[in-house]
Amino acid sequence: MRVKVLHFIVLTFTAYFAWLGSFLLESLYQGLPSEEAMKERNRQKGNEPPFPGAENDNIIWFLQISDIHLSHYRKNNVSGAFRYFCSETLDTIRPSVVMATGDITHAKYADSRSSKQFQIEWDWYKEILNECSVREKVAWLDIRGNHDNFDVVNHDHDSNIFRDFSVSGEAHGSQSYLYTHNTSFGGYSFIGMDACPNPGPRRPYNFFGILHDEDLQVLSRLSTLAKQRSNATMWFSHYPSSTITTHRHGDLRTLMASSVAHVCGHLHTAADFVYKMYGIHPSGHLEMELIDFTGNRRYRLMAFDHDLFSFTDTTLTQWPLVLITNPKDAHFSLPSREPLGRMAHSTHIRFLAFSTSPIIEVKVWVDEKPLGMPSRQGEGPLYALPWSPDKYSTGLHKIMVTVKDSSGREARVEQVFSLDGTTASLDLLPQMLLLPDLRALTRVGFLFLWMMVVVSLLLAWCNHGHPSQVYPIVKDKLTFFTLLCFEIYFGIGPWYVAEVLTGAYGFVGAHGVYVSGHFLPGSMTYLYGTAQMVLFHIPFIFYLNHIKSHDRHVTSLKGKLFNGGCHVIMFLLWLLQASWAITIYVYGWVAVVLSPGVVWIVPMSLALVWRARTHKVRN
Repeated sequence: MRVKVLHFIVLTFTAYFAWLGSFLLESLYQGLPSEEAMKERNRQKGNEPPFPGAENDNIIWFLQISDIHLSHYRKNNVSGAFRYFCSETLDTIRPSVVMATGDITHAKYADSRSSKQFQIEWDWYKEILNECSVREKVAWLDIRGNHDNFDVVNHDHDSNIFRDFSVSGEAHGSQSYLYTHNTSFGGYSFIGMDACPNPGPRRPYNFFGILHDEDLQVLSRLSTLAKQRSNATMWFSHYPSSTITTHRHGDLRTLMASSVAHVCGHLHTAADFVYKMYGIHPSGHLEMELIDFTGNRRYRLMAFDHDLFSFTDTTLTQWPLVLITNPKDAHFSLPSREPLGRMAHSTHIRFLAFSTSPIIEVKVWVDEKPLGMPSRQGEGPLYALPWSPDKYSTGLHKIMVTVKDSSGREARVEQVFSLDGTTASLDLLPQMLLLPDLRALTRVGFLFLWMMVVVSLLLAWCNHGHPSQVYPIVKDKLTFFTLLCFEIYFGIGPWYVAEVLTGAYGFVGAHGVYVSGHFLPGSMTYLYGTAQMVLFHIPFIFYLNHIKSHDRHVTSLKGKLFNGGCHVIMFLLWLLQASWAITIYVYGWVAVVLSPGVVWIVPMSLALVWRARTHKVRN
C-alpha cells in the first residue's frame, strides 16, 4: 500500500514541477512579438527627412511625477514641494504634458499601518492644482496608485475620492484612458493604465495591481486608436508591468509592445537598493520606474526630438536642467521604436536647457574634445551646435554638455552615443525588478516550498520503519498527522478572517483575498506565505524532529551547546511568528482571533513540542 502511495506521490510531484516550469517560462517570455518588421520600418524612416538640424521644430517635451504621498500625518512638507513643482518648475520648463503616476495621497494613519482615504489630503491636491492654474498651463494626466485605492469599495463608491478630486477622475472616472497631443509634425499619444484592484483592500494586500479581461479589452482598443493617430505612444501607470496580475501576463506585454516606453512609479528606490530603475523588454519597448517625489523630490523630463526618445531624471530645485536629445543615449536605443538613422544624417547636436535664471554659458565636448558653444534657437530652451556625424560613425562615443546660469549654478551632463547601432548595457538588478512577472515568481516560490514540505512529510510516512528514517516524529501518529494536516491547510485554506474593507469582512489565504463577492488573486499573500515557510514552518519541522531524536540523549558539551543554540533560534522564530499578529491586527481583533494560519500556529506548535518532549512511543 505504501509503495503505491509512494509511486503516486512521485508522479504527482513530477507533474507538478513540470507545470511550475512551464508556468514560469510562460510568465517570462509571453507576449514577445517579432521586432523585425518594426525594425525595418524604422530603419527606412531613419533615412528619410526631416533630420535634426538647427530649426526649432519637430521636438516635444513632457514631465512625469510619481508617488507624491500628500499626507495629513507625515511632516515632510511634501505639499510645499509639490506646490513649487506646479508653479516654479512648470513655469520654467513649460512642458506639453505632465503624467502624475499615482500615489497622489498617502492615505495612512500616523502609525503607518492602518489605512483609509482622507478627504483633507485630496483637498490639498485639488487646491494646489487650482492655485497654480495647472490645467491652463499643461495637459495634466493623473492616474491612481495603490495608496489612492486603500479601502475603496468600488469605482463608483464615495470612498473613491480620486473620481471627484483629480483631473482625469473628473473626465474619465477611475478608468484607463487615452490622451493624444497633436502638433504640426504629428500626434503623440499617452495611455493611462489604471491597474488598481477593485475593490481596493486596506494595506498590505494591494501592493500588486490587477487587470481583468474586460480591462485588457479597453486597453487594446486604446492601443489601436493610439497607433492610428500618433507618431509614438507612451504608456503610464502607477504599477510596473512586473507587478500587475493578469489572466495571462503576456497579454499586457503584447499590448504594450507597440509603444516606445512605459513609465511608472510604485517601487520608489526598492528599499534604497536601486536609484535608476530602467529596463528594455525583449519586445523592444522601454520601461522606466521613477523614484518617489515624497522623500527624494524626483521628477522626470522626457522628449521626442524628430521621434527620437530621450529622458533624464532630476531633483526638484536642481537648476540648470539639461537633456541631450541628439545624439541620444546609447543605453536606451530602441531600433524597433525609433528612426535611429536620423542621428547619422543630422547636421546639429541638439539639447534642451532650462533654468530659473538666465543661461549665460553653454559648451559641448565629444570624446573629450571641445566642439564649441551652441546657439539658442529662438526664445525656447533648444540649443544646437553644428557637427560632423561621419567622424563618429562606428562604436560608442561620449558627449558632454555644460551649462551655467547667472546665479552661478552649473550643470554637467555626460552620455554615450552610437551612430552604427552599438548599444550600451543596462544594470541587471533593475531589469530583474521590471521585466519578469514578479507575481508568477512569488507564486512559484511559495508553491515550490509548500509542495516540498508536504511531499517530504508524505514520503517520510511511506518510508516509516526504514533504518534511514530522517523524520522521527513519524513514530508519533498524533504529532505527525497534526503537522501534516496543518501544512496542507496552510497551502489551500484561509489564513484568517479580516475586515478587508471598512464594514466588509472577507477571507485571506495564500491564493488571494475574497471580499464582498470579489476574489483578488494572490500576490503579496504568496510573499507572506513564502516568508512563513522559510522563517517558521521549515525550521519548526527540523526542530521538532531534533528534540524528538536527540534532545534528551545528549551528554557532551558540544551537543549541549548545539541544543541550546537550537532552542534559542526557535524561541526567536516563535517571537517573530507571534509578532506577525501585529501585521494582521490592522484588520481588527477578529483577524487575530480567527487566524488559524497565522496566530493559531503558535500555541499549536508549542503543544507539539510539549508532546514531542514528553510522549514516549512504543516500538
